[in-house]
Amino acid sequence: MRISIRLALVLLCAAAVFLLYLPATSGALYYDDYSNLRGLDQITDWHSAWQFISGGQAGPLGRPLALLSFLPFSAGWPENAQAILTANVLLHCGNFILLLILGHSILARCPSVDANLRFRIALGAALVWAVMPLLASTSLIAIQRMTGLATFFGLLGLIGFVRGYALAEQRPLLGYVWQMAALGAGTLLSIFSKESGALFPVFALIIDFLLRPAVGGGYSGKVALLRRVTLLLPLLFVIVYISPLRMDWFRFNDYRGLTPFNRFMTEQVVLWEYLQRAFLPQSPTAFGPFHDYYAAKPVGLQTIAAALAWLLVLGLAFAWRHRYKWFALAVFWFLAGHLIESTSVLLELYFEHRNYIAVYGICLFLSVGAFTAKGRLAAVAPYLLGGYIVLLSTVLLAMTVLWGQPGKAAESWNARHPGSARAALHAVFVEMNSDFKGLEESNNEYISRERQAFAMKVLDRTKAACPDCLDVRVQALMYSCSLTPPEDTRARMVEVLNVARLGRINVAVVDQLFNLQELIKSNACAPLNYSDLLALIDGMRDSSKMNVQVYGAKIYFVRAIAAQELGDVQEVWASLAAAEKIAPEALPVLQYQVYYGLEQGDVERAAQALARREKLPDVIRQLPEEQLSAMREAVATAMKETQQ
Repeated sequence: MRISIRLALVLLCAAAVFLLYLPATSGALYYDDYSNLRGLDQITDWHSAWQFISGGQAGPLGRPLALLSFLPFSAGWPENAQAILTANVLLHCGNFILLLILGHSILARCPSVDANLRFRIALGAALVWAVMPLLASTSLIAIQRMTGLATFFGLLGLIGFVRGYALAEQRPLLGYVWQMAALGAGTLLSIFSKESGALFPVFALIIDFLLRPAVGGGYSGKVALLRRVTLLLPLLFVIVYISPLRMDWFRFNDYRGLTPFNRFMTEQVVLWEYLQRAFLPQSPTAFGPFHDYYAAKPVGLQTIAAALAWLLVLGLAFAWRHRYKWFALAVFWFLAGHLIESTSVLLELYFEHRNYIAVYGICLFLSVGAFTAKGRLAAVAPYLLGGYIVLLSTVLLAMTVLWGQPGKAAESWNARHPGSARAALHAVFVEMNSDFKGLEESNNEYISRERQAFAMKVLDRTKAACPDCLDVRVQALMYSCSLTPPEDTRARMVEVLNVARLGRINVAVVDQLFNLQELIKSNACAPLNYSDLLALIDGMRDSSKMNVQVYGAKIYFVRAIAAQELGDVQEVWASLAAAEKIAPEALPVLQYQVYYGLEQGDVERAAQALARREKLPDVIRQLPEEQLSAMREAVATAMKETQQ
């Protein structure tokens, strides 16, 4: 097949993938989009741009390259969601082309694969991957550009690594330097887009381990050993990172509510579910962004059987690595792709985008099998693969059409996942922000009573399936303030208080407490008062989440506000002391202590609050010098006035 024809075919397939995704570009933004892109609309100069790029909180490295990619969209954020999603889809099409090149580069170094079939196999594998519905959320959730961009850079590095084998056949040492430089550069760019990019050297190791005898025959023994050792180092780093050597696998984590060992065993089941959803036809509504209700599995028959099954598959892949190398590649590649996000690291349990690069090895295995089948299957297997691609494309199109209708998609996800608090809150958010024409002001929000009624229906349906969803109940409580009689609001408050002790505390609950405080302050919820707010927070005190910085400190901050409104000075100080204990570096807590102390004429307490932070070098370095100077000056001025 001529190069020009192949190029035209590749571009045609990429365009087809883009058109399949196009309906979804009119879809909605999600909670993580807003939280991770906070400040994007405030970029006005190089300084504010740098603050945004360097201020990422999504991972330990901040993911600055991924945030940098959003700068061109700052002027229109968040109204320009369609442009952002379109860019994500274009990136996905770019990754499709890179995977085709990678697959062809691997196959080109394998004499056992017929040269006339290599392009078809590579194209088939890349197409199966590109139209897989399970991977759609990577492109259709704005912030998951982090995953797509990390894959883009990592694939460039892998392609350079594989292409370097040709140079190594002639000049082994120079080839080694080229391979490591290309792979290293791609990996470095990848991890600054998303930390899981650290796995790309592991993929290179798999290629080298399974295919090197065929692709690297020109290597000298010493250089081959050097290359293998170099590739092993990142794998050893990852293994140590996820192992009991770095963390206590049996220590309960308050933030996630489980142990690393419990998560590791749960993920054995999750990985099998990923495979089922990836390669077996599913309903378009089976895929979505909401899996927060996925519960950890107790260590028992299900988790142990899943783990043993993976051990068996892994053992077979290793034992058959010479005879069935493409099967071995599929197994090793999939498990390697989940080493960080689907083992003991305490992330959320389930996300579809974690399969974005992990499933490619299986796609390549299927395509190789289809185009190299023997006997009677030889004539029909490629057509079966083509039919499978069409089937996946059909499901994908139905899915993207649904995602492109935010209201319908949100209601569909809420109905399919009644236990997901995020799905319920997203459905409410989408409905209330879908059209601003003819809305009346109520509870300081521009939403109609009809939409409030819809919100109540969705939230009440969800709470029935989620007995510990505190966020859903508090949100419904706030809507009831203007929608239902006072006695209903009071009954809902009682229900919230009953759930508070054992309910799930999350970021939504924290935000809702601030909003509830504002409702009470503005007398927009007559049946409720600050004593109710205090009772709610006190009911949450026994939760382990109250010891977590992102939750407890903010909740005690709200408690201090409520206590101040009630005139209870001692409770204000007690609440602020509890917040300080959890997060001494929290600037709002320190400012509250200092300025409240000055307001009360208690200069000594204000000065002590500052002095305690001064004694903690790690804390004081995190606090902005401008605000610190202002507080120091205010305290010094108050002390002088007191002495006079």
